[in-house]
Amino acid sequence: MKGRYLQGVGLVAAIVLVMSGGSALAARGTGPQGTQVKLTFKQGPASPFGGTGGTRFDGYYDKTAKRVYFLGMRQGDDSTSGDVWYYDVATKTYVDTGTVMPVPVSNYSIAPLTDNKGDGLYIFGGRDANAAIVNNVQVYYPATNTAAKLGKTDKFPGKTPSGCISLPAMGVATLNNHAYVVGGVAFSANGCVGDENSNQTWIFNPKAPSGSRWSKGPKVNLARGYITTAVLGGKIYAIGGDTNDVGSLTPQTIVESWNGDPTKSWNDGAVADLPEACDESQAFGFDTGPLKTTITLVGCGQWPNDLPDVLQYSSTTDSWSTVGTLNESRRNHAGANIGSNKSPKLYVVGGYGADGATVETTSEIGTVNANGSIVWRPSVPRGASGGTRAAVA
Repeated sequence: MKGRYLQGVGLVAAIVLVMSGGSALAARGTGPQGTQVKLTFKQGPASPFGGTGGTRFDGYYDKTAKRVYFLGMRQGDDSTSGDVWYYDVATKTYVDTGTVMPVPVSNYSIAPLTDNKGDGLYIFGGRDANAAIVNNVQVYYPATNTAAKLGKTDKFPGKTPSGCISLPAMGVATLNNHAYVVGGVAFSANGCVGDENSNQTWIFNPKAPSGSRWSKGPKVNLARGYITTAVLGGKIYAIGGDTNDVGSLTPQTIVESWNGDPTKSWNDGAVADLPEACDESQAFGFDTGPLKTTITLVGCGQWPNDLPDVLQYSSTTDSWSTVGTLNESRRNHAGANIGSNKSPKLYVVGGYGADGATVETTSEIGTVNANGSIVWRPSVPRGASGGTRAAVA
């Protein structure tokens, strides 16, 4: 709701409620149609990325191949890898495809789109290996294990008020074979003239002719970056995020929704805000199945730290509940539903730990029990120590 945007965040402690049977379980919250759900995470395979885990990246689940693809990442030593990996759900192993993205970047979100060449995984902009915010549009085609960079006329057009390239990071959603890139920030430490926020929304059509693939959408109500997006009921939800205040990120509680129609506006007043400020998280929307009419937000980043909280939004009651907790606090993690709407398996991997510096190698998988609850159990081993995060992207 309007009037409750700014949420200052101090040091955050990661709280895990340990219940019977050795699983971690948080307070029960209100779920679909008023029912209560419990969320816990079970152990997932540790990732081998660079030997130190990955962060500021995203994953996409290819249901046909049963693989979760990752298009590069920031590593524990703060280097940037463009290596394309996948997690094989059947064998529970991680595989390096041998393909490298043309411009290695971190701070991206994947949009699965069908273009004139086939099914591709698109990423927009990001932070490159030289710590510069870039506006390249890149695509990876799983069927051919090839990657490409689009031409100059198709570069991401998002800008901050002074004309700097904006970094949308997680703020990307896919609806009706279009990508929607929402908000963004820019930093003086990354070459911008100042520390700024963007309120822009850009729409990308992969089947339009080169040079005409981008069109402008409505402005979000609060200019910010690191927004977590989800799609539910034909609407895009822009959840939380950060405002850039003199180089420091301030997490937000605001949640807005929009139906993707460029003639319509983002709606803030009719959507409940988060119960706590969150940024740099993963969200999953469900139109069918046991989590019907809900969005599950897995992990709550609060730069430079994070909480293990798992939050759930019900569109039937327009309310949020805290319905669980991760065993590992994480922020900037990748995630994908490796199950189905009927039988969800919410997989998250990597990210920064509760101290804001440790890069996790762990993964966790949430599954639905026969009684309708979702169980999450801890993942091992612990992540390796990485570099600390400065006030840059």
